[in-house]
Amino acid sequence: MKLSIIIPVYNLEQYIPKCLDSIVSQSFKDYEIICINDGSTDNSLEVLNRYKDKIIIIDKENEGSGVARNVGIDRAKGEYILFVDGDDWLEENVLEKMVSKIDELTADILFFGGLSYYQSASPSHSEKELYKGRNGGYSKNKFPKKYLNRVFSSKDIKKDIFKFPSTPWSKLYRRDFLLRNNIRFQNIKVGQDQLPFFHSMITANRIAILPENLYCYRKNRKGSAMTVKKKKNFSPIYVFYGIEGLLTKLDKLEEYKYIFANRYFSKATSWLGKFQDNLKDEYFEEYIKLLSHLKNNYPKGWWTKFNPQKNDGYWILKIKQLTAKI
Repeated sequence: MKLSIIIPVYNLEQYIPKCLDSIVSQSFKDYEIICINDGSTDNSLEVLNRYKDKIIIIDKENEGSGVARNVGIDRAKGEYILFVDGDDWLEENVLEKMVSKIDELTADILFFGGLSYYQSASPSHSEKELYKGRNGGYSKNKFPKKYLNRVFSSKDIKKDIFKFPSTPWSKLYRRDFLLRNNIRFQNIKVGQDQLPFFHSMITANRIAILPENLYCYRKNRKGSAMTVKKKKNFSPIYVFYGIEGLLTKLDKLEEYKYIFANRYFSKATSWLGKFQDNLKDEYFEEYIKLLSHLKNNYPKGWWTKFNPQKNDGYWILKIKQLTAKI
C-alpha cells in the first residue's frame, strides 16, 4: 500500500463527512484511511460507521490527538503517512501530486501548503458558506524561497527550522523514517505536534517542498483548541522539557540548545500573558522553575536579563523580553 491517511476524531460529527468525502473522491486510490475516534461524546462514531466500507475505525478512550496519531502510526501499513485533521479537507486530486513528488525525490518529508478557511460568524450562513480560502500562515508563499526546487537535509536548515510549519497536516512522511527514528507525538493537550516536528527536522536526510496549496485548513471552528483565547494548561513548558530530553537522548543538546530554548521559552512567556486567572498562580510557579533552569543551564540566552512578574500582561512581557534581548 502506498499511503496511510491518519485522522484523529473528537466530537466532529458536523465536520468529518466533508473531510472524508474530500479523500474518497480523490483520483488516487492506493491508500487506507485510519480514523481514530478518541472518545467522542457526540455522534462522531455513528458518522464514521456510515463510511465503514471505506475506512478503518479505531474506537478508543479519550487521550488527546497526539496519542490518537501514535495509534494510527502503529496501525499504518502504507509506504507514506499523511495526517489530516477531521475538521479540515483536501483540495481535489492532490494525493496523486503528493505521492508522485515524494516518490520522485525519495524524500523523508515532503512539505506542501494549505489555504486558511474562516467560517462566517453570521447565524444566517450555513456550513457551506465559508469565506474563500486565504493565503494565511501555512500557504505555499510562506516557505523560505532558498529551499525551493531542491532537496535538503537537517544539517542545511539548522538555523531555519522554525521557518517551516510545525502542523502535522502540512507534510507527507515516509513511514519508515518515522519508525526508524521513533518519532512520536507528545501526550499533552495542546502543542502535541511540536516534539515530532522538531525531532523530524533534526534527523531527516532528505526534505523537499511541493510549493502548492493542497490542504484546506479550517481556522475558527467553535470548540477548537486553537480558538481558545485564555490559556489554561502547561503545554509550552511540557514541550520545552520534552524537546530538551529528546536532544539529550540524541546527544544533540549542545548543538541545538539555544535554537529550541529561544523558541519554546518565548512561547511559554507568551502564554503567561494570556493565562486564565484562576490557574495563573500554578502556571507561574512552573514557569519560574523553567526560567531558573534556563538561567543555570543556558547562560548565554536573553532570559538571564529577564525579570517577569506574575501579573505582567501580554504586551508588558513582550516589552521586557525585547529589552532583555537588546
